[in-house]
Amino acid sequence: MLKIHENSTFHKKCYLSWIEAELRLKIGKTIDCQEQHLIRKETTRWNNVLSRLMHITLYLAENNMAFRGTSDKLYTPNNGKFLGLVQLLAKFDLVMQEHLRLAMKGDVSDHYCGKDIQNELIELMGEKVKSEIISRAKKSKYCSIIADCTSDISHVEQLSLTLRFVDLSDDNEKISVKEHFLEFIPVNESTGERLTEVIINVLNKYGLELNDCRGQGYDNGANMKGKNIGVQRRILDINPLAVYIPCGCHSYNLVLCDAAKSSVVSVTLFGVLQRLFTLFSDSVHRWKILTDHLGLYTIKKLSDTRWEARISSVKAVRYQISAIHDALITLAIETQKTDVQVSHEATTLVEQLKDFSFIVSLVVWYDILFQINIVSKSLQSTDMDLGKCTEMLKKCCHFLEDYRNTGFKSAILTAKELTAELEIEPVFQARRRIRHVKRQVGEIARDDPITSPEKKFEVEFFNCLLDTTINSVNERFEQLNEYSKSWSFLYNIKQIPEKPDLVKLCSDLQLKLTVDSRSDIDGCMLCDELIATYKNCIQMYG
Repeated sequence: MLKIHENSTFHKKCYLSWIEAELRLKIGKTIDCQEQHLIRKETTRWNNVLSRLMHITLYLAENNMAFRGTSDKLYTPNNGKFLGLVQLLAKFDLVMQEHLRLAMKGDVSDHYCGKDIQNELIELMGEKVKSEIISRAKKSKYCSIIADCTSDISHVEQLSLTLRFVDLSDDNEKISVKEHFLEFIPVNESTGERLTEVIINVLNKYGLELNDCRGQGYDNGANMKGKNIGVQRRILDINPLAVYIPCGCHSYNLVLCDAAKSSVVSVTLFGVLQRLFTLFSDSVHRWKILTDHLGLYTIKKLSDTRWEARISSVKAVRYQISAIHDALITLAIETQKTDVQVSHEATTLVEQLKDFSFIVSLVVWYDILFQINIVSKSLQSTDMDLGKCTEMLKKCCHFLEDYRNTGFKSAILTAKELTAELEIEPVFQARRRIRHVKRQVGEIARDDPITSPEKKFEVEFFNCLLDTTINSVNERFEQLNEYSKSWSFLYNIKQIPEKPDLVKLCSDLQLKLTVDSRSDIDGCMLCDELIATYKNCIQMYG
């Protein structure tokens, strides 16, 4: 029947008419050619308009800028950055100029600049970006997850999830490790069990296998890093190959938090620095007095979370203690009759700055913070790897150990130079009379009390501070050092070990990546590949 129909005169006539209509549409010779021309022209116009709106959306998103203002109408005050950029573009672009002219006259039913289209553009572009991230992650196969929780402005706990993987996309000239933020997930509970469930659900939603996860990165919160019921432990129970490494910068912050609480002297030091900032920053006139005396650095507010801000505060006083001393005296004199409380606070701070133990503690803390800040910044660099990280941590530990042995004497010498600027005697003041407690019958004799103020300061502040810092660094980065023993030989191909040692390292790595008799790598093949790559590097680069 079909063949008979195809050979019929009626079918052939209709087919020829259809072909003729198709050809006429292509060359614009149809009976409704003018209408078709108007449709194509209108389609092109809307494509151009939407293209500009998309690029405005992309620009605002890339720069983390707000879209909307207090008004949603064109050419009204405070209508937001999106509409503002649309209006700005219309001054120089004919397409947008014509579009807004039609919109203001009411010749178009919708100008596509309202809040709904803004949200739709953001959502569509976000889904496209997210789809590309997931596609690259799947192409890479293995990935690591980085998660953190924080409360937003409406006090809702938000879990941020980031993927880290080797980017194998074709448009890259070289293979690189990339980190891509995936999304924020509101959570009602921040327990390890609930957060683990949320992370697994998100991975499943995007078709990512938890068994392909090879790393976890969280902060040092008990709900995240807990060895028994934390997120990292629960994910390790499901996938033993998803090794956990805590955030290095957060670990360093905790190291310094431990050190800052190690003695009364440290607490007093940072308390004085905060009082200095509060005193001068509470008034424009007081701040002017301070800046008139200072040169390069200004005093900074202390931060509870970012210790990098604290080094700026310590640095300003460390190198300008004489200028700050003079500013306090000026402030005390000027406010002696107008504001007795401010005058008293300034006078009290002057006495604090002239305390030799305060000056020594200032020098010691600056030396420690300066060294740790170098390592902390390096840990945040994009080219940092496990081998470099471990090496820098070892150097930091060696510095702290050497500083404990010789740093007190050098700090005393530096502090004496500062006391010369202040014209005071570099002498430790005895804090209080040593109390003698009567020894009971049968009680073992106590050690003789320290009578020298300098020795007492060294033992109770300097040694305590360095011991706490060294122990905290070793404890918090112990896990990182263990992973470095297994992986660091892969990071520098030009310095691979001799073959017997390399064979053992590759075999040990294979064992660590083996679960249920299945391994991600073959140790023998890895060893051969490393040797071959080493030889190629020598031939190419020498």
